[in-house]
Amino acid sequence: MRFFFSLSNPLFFLLLVVLAGRYPALAQTPTAQWDRDFGGSAEDRLSVVQQTADGGYVLGGASQSGVSADKSQASQGGFDYWVVKLDISGAKVWDYTYGGTAEDRLTSLQQTADGGYILGGFSSSGASGSKSQPSRGGFDYWVIKLNASGIKVWDFTFGGGVDDRLAGVQQTADGGYILGGQSNSGVSGDKSQASQGSLDYWIVKLNAAGAKMWDRSLGGNSNDILNGLQQTTDGGYILGGFSYSGVSGDKSQPTFGSADYDYWVLKVDATGTKQWDSTLGGTGFDNLTSIQQTADGGYIAGGFSNSSVSGSKTQPSRGDYDNWLVKLSPSGTKQWDRTFGGNGYDSLNGLQQTADHGYIFGSQSNSGIVGDKTEANQGPANTPDFWAVKVDSTGTKQWDRTFGGAQDDVLTSLRQTADGGFILGGFSNSSISGNKTQPGRGNFDFWVVKLGPTQPSATHPSHMLAPLELYPNPAQTTVTVQLPVGISHTNIAVSLLDATGRQIWQRNATPTADGRLLLTVDGRPAGFYLVRLDNHAGYSQTQRLLLE
Repeated sequence: MRFFFSLSNPLFFLLLVVLAGRYPALAQTPTAQWDRDFGGSAEDRLSVVQQTADGGYVLGGASQSGVSADKSQASQGGFDYWVVKLDISGAKVWDYTYGGTAEDRLTSLQQTADGGYILGGFSSSGASGSKSQPSRGGFDYWVIKLNASGIKVWDFTFGGGVDDRLAGVQQTADGGYILGGQSNSGVSGDKSQASQGSLDYWIVKLNAAGAKMWDRSLGGNSNDILNGLQQTTDGGYILGGFSYSGVSGDKSQPTFGSADYDYWVLKVDATGTKQWDSTLGGTGFDNLTSIQQTADGGYIAGGFSNSSVSGSKTQPSRGDYDNWLVKLSPSGTKQWDRTFGGNGYDSLNGLQQTADHGYIFGSQSNSGIVGDKTEANQGPANTPDFWAVKVDSTGTKQWDRTFGGAQDDVLTSLRQTADGGFILGGFSNSSISGNKTQPGRGNFDFWVVKLGPTQPSATHPSHMLAPLELYPNPAQTTVTVQLPVGISHTNIAVSLLDATGRQIWQRNATPTADGRLLLTVDGRPAGFYLVRLDNHAGYSQTQRLLLE
């Protein structure tokens, strides 16, 4: 069997090890291993946390603080980008501040294939401080490339004559970058297409050096606000946000609520040309905040909603706003939806498919023990806490955890970690109280909580959890996959996963009597790969392979 695939980002091995172990659905609720608070004397709001290739973590957000407490560099003016690198135990390694003389807010961050980082957000600063290019008008997209030590390599500004606010940046398979957010600029500056209405989705493709290759505006006749995007396995992109537009422009479906927003999902090809779009919502307000391609080639969308059973929403509201998950097929057709919440305000701010093909999502919540929430609010009524919820592949809840102190704790980001646990991140103005073990530094601080891996049930057969063996590993031309003893050889499927853990293809395979599969891998580029094996009995394991 020959593998026909390529890996353009081989150093994304953090994303590979996240999915390298397959954790069973039969699991206990995880416990906190540690929590850390980082900030200066003013306001510091974390937007994103990600585990890095060395097993540590990188945090990014916006800061008003000067040199004080954990902040080692002066404010450039207003809010600045603030990036903090942690080691595997959560201790600070370094921090850097980037900004101009006006407002600069980091919304997205990703480690890149070279071990450095790409930062993205929006800025109203002119050429000043760390910002090397003038403002185009109002707020602009602002992206910064850092090396592995956090030193700026380059920065670029993209925008039109009015406001353009970047929501996400990701490195693409060709080594370049895709930017996405909202724009109400017309044809001006870097914006080559006219506005469709008020606010539109605006995506910008960059090459590896940060130069613009193309841009696309997508929208209807009203407000369309993009919150999430990802490159898909076919080289195109999935875009998600919320829309007030009716059938007009690029929007092919009407709204479900006559006077409210709905989820709006678009699939575009590698050049940014629309392939399909899907509108999802009820009669209330439905705000999509996160979208991701899933292992089956479909998509998982998440956000928050106050709609009752209506339109696309099949489950009743729990309280004020609830978390709302929607699973889509590869063509954008809804497969299922699930509502999770308590009696208060629950708004989803992070979502990821997990190694067991389930999902983890995070929310800020001020709900007590009611509805889907099993743990009490840590502060007074109406003060939010971090709320993490794990569901299986069908959207059925497995566990939930609440973390917070006596004041406001707002979760904005979460990811599964290489050990099968999770890292939660957000901002907090709580002192030592509840689950928070470190004092505040100023107003709001970055706050991260590390959860340990869930432990498998004692009733789950041990051979079903046994890992695959690959040898030789590293390999050059062929590799043997050895199935554990006791694993059924019937209906074996071998899958190829790309650098983000998404399934590219799946093939049936028949092992030898002693449980071996011989795979031919000659001619493939050097780097890290993932091979996954599944059978009809529920065995599912993934293993890393290094090709030289």
